[in-house]
Amino acid sequence: MNVTAPAPSNTAPVLSVSGVTLGISYPKGFVPPAMCNVTDAEDGNSSFMATLSAVSGDDAATGIGSQTASCSYTDKGGLTAASSVTYNIVDGTAPGISYTLDAAQPDGLNGWYRNAVTLKWTVTEGDSTSTLNKVGCNDVTVALDQLPADYSCSASSSGGSAGTVTVPIKKDGTAPTVSYADATGKAGNDNWYTSDVLARFIATDATSGLAPSSQEVSSSGEGADVRVLSPAFTDNAGNTVPDGTISQSFKIDKTAPSVTYDAATGTAGFGGWYTSDVQASFKGTDLTSGPLSATQTVTSSGEGEAVTVQSPAFSDNAGNTTPAGAASQQFKIDKTAPSVGYDGVASGTLGENNWYVTDVGARFTATDATSGLLTSSQTVYSSGEGAEVKVPSPVFVDNAGNITPAGTTSQSFKIDQTAPMVRYVGTSPAANHDGWYNTDVEVTFGATDLVSGPVDATKSVTASDEGDSVTVHSPEFKDLAGNVRAAGEASTTLKIDKTAPTVTFDSVIADGYYGSTPAQPTCSASDSLSGVLGTCEVTGYGTGVGKYTLRATATDLAGNTTTVTHSYEVKAWTMKGFYQPIDMGGVLNTVKGGSAVPAKFEVFAGETEITDPNLMKFTMGTIVCAPNAQTDAIETTAAAGSTVVRYDAIAGQFIYNWKTPASPGSCYQLTMTAKDGTSISANFKLK
Repeated sequence: MNVTAPAPSNTAPVLSVSGVTLGISYPKGFVPPAMCNVTDAEDGNSSFMATLSAVSGDDAATGIGSQTASCSYTDKGGLTAASSVTYNIVDGTAPGISYTLDAAQPDGLNGWYRNAVTLKWTVTEGDSTSTLNKVGCNDVTVALDQLPADYSCSASSSGGSAGTVTVPIKKDGTAPTVSYADATGKAGNDNWYTSDVLARFIATDATSGLAPSSQEVSSSGEGADVRVLSPAFTDNAGNTVPDGTISQSFKIDKTAPSVTYDAATGTAGFGGWYTSDVQASFKGTDLTSGPLSATQTVTSSGEGEAVTVQSPAFSDNAGNTTPAGAASQQFKIDKTAPSVGYDGVASGTLGENNWYVTDVGARFTATDATSGLLTSSQTVYSSGEGAEVKVPSPVFVDNAGNITPAGTTSQSFKIDQTAPMVRYVGTSPAANHDGWYNTDVEVTFGATDLVSGPVDATKSVTASDEGDSVTVHSPEFKDLAGNVRAAGEASTTLKIDKTAPTVTFDSVIADGYYGSTPAQPTCSASDSLSGVLGTCEVTGYGTGVGKYTLRATATDLAGNTTTVTHSYEVKAWTMKGFYQPIDMGGVLNTVKGGSAVPAKFEVFAGETEITDPNLMKFTMGTIVCAPNAQTDAIETTAAAGSTVVRYDAIAGQFIYNWKTPASPGSCYQLTMTAKDGTSISANFKLK
């Protein structure tokens, strides 16, 4: 008999995953091994490596994303168990930041670039590129001058953040600007210097700055145009403006004039002697600023065989002075001539009042206490006429050559044989520059009598006629000896115009409103005698609002002036509005900020309505919100924002949609000003 044993019992295996944990994130490269752990009562415990799925997610290509570790086990009894764990693989490395500069090093001084420099950034992220975020990191080429500026780059990804990298760049490729400041030196006359000049130049640099900013340069040489060149200046970036970029001119004369004897004047005697004081002329020479006086004369003093005359002081135009005595000249001078006296009775025919009417003869004698005389007595006869006709002594010469000239002494006689000479003297007042008079003219004639003299030196005649050729004749003149010159001996012709020109406006301007004033009128003038000088001129014209007085003025060639006037008024336009929904009279119109308020108004020039929007201008400005002001809400707003001013021909009014500022609680004043200056305003408070 066969007995079948019962099948042994079989318990399902238990399967778990170890090494990784559900939902946990592991840095890439640091994921622990996933193991499958089997617990089986019949087969015993065991373990094996889990099966890993492909990584999924936006950065799966670089191994970043979600991954599942799966396990499956079937025991010997045919029972199967399965398990899985899903976890995340994350980026554990922050992005990398680097940069390059072209040029790599500053080409100027003190860290400054003088030429263009290019900054390029490199940001690397090898794993989680989809999460990379850069701030800044902009490539830039700095070509223009600039003060020190920082350029930065920072980056972040799921792997972390790369801190801010900052690159400072400062560029100055412009050389300093040089200008002349001032100068020091010994100042002379007429802007000349009498010493070397120390010229100060200054430089400015708007970017890198410079030190020093001021330098001094000394002049060299003399002349009317001594140029001092500016020195070189270098800014802190190394840019250099060369020597002589600019210059300053000076007038410099450091040398006093040279003085030499030039010539002499005087009365020459015999044997190289002078018989009078000598005028010695000295010459000053200055090749730079020139002498203040090219020549000067000095008069000798005393007598002798060696009378020394010294040069005076000479100054040049710059103020340098050569003292007196720099040069000298000697002369032989003998000024003592024989002594001469009158010794004889005058002969001739005596006329009236002790006047002689013929020539007179006189005898003269001479004495010389030293060398004696060649001739001791001579007779001389008078010549000519006069109140004191002098009969001069003749020439006497001593043996030493000293000469007593003719006329050393004399005897006087009164001789007159000629009536006065009459001449035109002048007028009072004088004629104007066109030769005309505009008043009665007092014409003066003068009498000249070289002998006894006139009874009246001058006489006047009044000319009162008008004309371009008024002839005035001299009156009668008589001298003291009784000689008479009849009236009409002399005359003069005058141009006299005492009548002002006639002036009229060619047109007149009536009162009117702004914008309708006619052009400035002209005027006409006429003058039947001297004629009009130039043209008739109109002044006082204007087109702005106000009252004006036109003045038409003309002047004739004689200086007579006529002015006529005409007055007119330019009236201001009349404003009507603002109309509803805006309230006037200091009321605060309340409206929501940012909304558009229609401003409606009318403008009239008298009865004529103005319709040109180009003549209207709106402005707004903030005002203080008055706490006790009356308020009134705007009932109607416009749909659109601010528009230009337009004229609504149907409504017969201007309309401007004013978009209010979006500033609740603020108060504004809206003002419309017309071209003629008239304006209206309304106040608003924004909600």
